[in-house]
Amino acid sequence: MVVSGGIVGICPGHGLTTLYYLVRKYASKPDAEEAMDQVLRHFQIGNLEVTGWLEARKLPISDFEDAVVATVAKVKGCDFILTRNVEDFYGSPILAMTPTDFLSQFR
Repeated sequence: MVVSGGIVGICPGHGLTTLYYLVRKYASKPDAEEAMDQVLRHFQIGNLEVTGWLEARKLPISDFEDAVVATVAKVKGCDFILTRNVEDFYGSPILAMTPTDFLSQFR
């Protein structure tokens, strides 16, 4: 849906380093670079200013990385966060849903 232009996808900046690390670890460096190129080609990249990082620390979310994702989503005006761990986003200002739930609602 992002590739076809049906929706706008936003990837937190720190998500790129995680993606690269995981694909390189389980596949190869060229695969990691291709995965990153695909994200950069099709997604906007969401980053935070100092105030966003401070806001993320105040959220009632136990995992700081998840709090940062929630704050990026808020700052960028996202309608929802797609995640396999919806429960990790209790306390998020943006609704979290699984990819399966998203597809059943918006396909």
